[in-house]
Amino acid sequence: MGRIRGLVVCVVVVGCLIGAGSAWAAKTVCSSGCAYTSIQSAVNAASPGATITIGPGSYFENVVVDRSVTLLGSGLTTVVYPATSNPACAGGSLCGGSASNIILVQADNVRISGMRLEGDNPSLTSGVVVGGADVDARNGIITNHELGTFNGLTVSKVKVTDVYLRGIYASSGGSFDFNHDTVENVQGSEASIGIFNFGGSGVIASNKVTNANDAISANWSTGTQFASNVVAKSASGIHTDNNGGDGGSADVIKGNRVKECRTDGYGVWVFVPYVSATVEGNTVKGCAVALAVFGSAVSGQGPTFAGNKVTGLEASTTNPDGTYGAYLTTDELGFGSGDATATLTGNSIVHFGTGVLATQTAGGQATVTASNNIIHANSVGANGEAGTAVDAQNNWWGCAEGPNVGARCDTAVGTVSYTPWLTAKP
Repeated sequence: MGRIRGLVVCVVVVGCLIGAGSAWAAKTVCSSGCAYTSIQSAVNAASPGATITIGPGSYFENVVVDRSVTLLGSGLTTVVYPATSNPACAGGSLCGGSASNIILVQADNVRISGMRLEGDNPSLTSGVVVGGADVDARNGIITNHELGTFNGLTVSKVKVTDVYLRGIYASSGGSFDFNHDTVENVQGSEASIGIFNFGGSGVIASNKVTNANDAISANWSTGTQFASNVVAKSASGIHTDNNGGDGGSADVIKGNRVKECRTDGYGVWVFVPYVSATVEGNTVKGCAVALAVFGSAVSGQGPTFAGNKVTGLEASTTNPDGTYGAYLTTDELGFGSGDATATLTGNSIVHFGTGVLATQTAGGQATVTASNNIIHANSVGANGEAGTAVDAQNNWWGCAEGPNVGARCDTAVGTVSYTPWLTAKP
């Protein structure tokens, strides 16, 4: 099929793109439609509120969405590649405007759905090989935070693969809804993140992330719900940093599944909170550290871990030293120390070197309350290091006799207060 050329002059309301190698487009109120040669030209001609329907095919563009429109693809048969290559540039995520972004959003109420964004353009050679792909895109979908705050970004049923730094990124502090998306191979640097919120509020739900350095996270969130996501083969599963530092509400991390972490990988964790996040009903399997909290910015604020099921490494590596079901520390990883407060209730913590570890550094107090948990089949059940306060009453330690009694029961050592204990598995 040849490329349709020409333009019908009319009022643009709804767009229709059909691609066969090169993109061609037609979108108007007219029955015959108006022809466009790219996604970008269709966006440029669209009125606010328009839906641009993108047909099957391959599109080679760096799209800038500067108005409130919907980009609606035809599923995975609609594939958008970056037209330029600049994945490892310097100067933040946008590199001062020089980054290669597949879709750059700089408008409110933009919706993107039903397409694949592939960061490795087969006609370009960047020389930057990540996960076996010669990546050309620095970012998949990103808001232009250098221009301002953009709200109402929705990304649904989009697959993003082979990008260097950010897969799907609400970077401007606005509101967003990322749901039913798939992100694979975002691991170009230690700062690479599959799905990310910086400074805003919204929902990250029912997504799948594989082979990422940092799979799903939020920094300075004003209220994020992480729900029913699946993460595999990544260095970090799901975490929230500095939540509430700019106001808003506490994050909720609920019903997610993290599995097959990389060596020394983390499952679900909270870093330096200003408010008390809820971490509930998650499943973590095969991570060196399943649940964790690192300090706090406000003394007394800290997460509640409730009803999570965490299982350590399998087979020959079961119960290795240096793995933790719950790691609770005042250490803020190079940013000083802060009081660490955490509550654990109704969790199942099995097959780790240490089931629950509380530790503290100078300048911070670690306070942990743990009850009605299953702490069993760990090399050490719970350990409160010097100076920490660990109230671990009413937990199940693997046998009716309580901790430190025979091989069937886990141990409770250090500052851990464990009397009374549960005499039956909760």
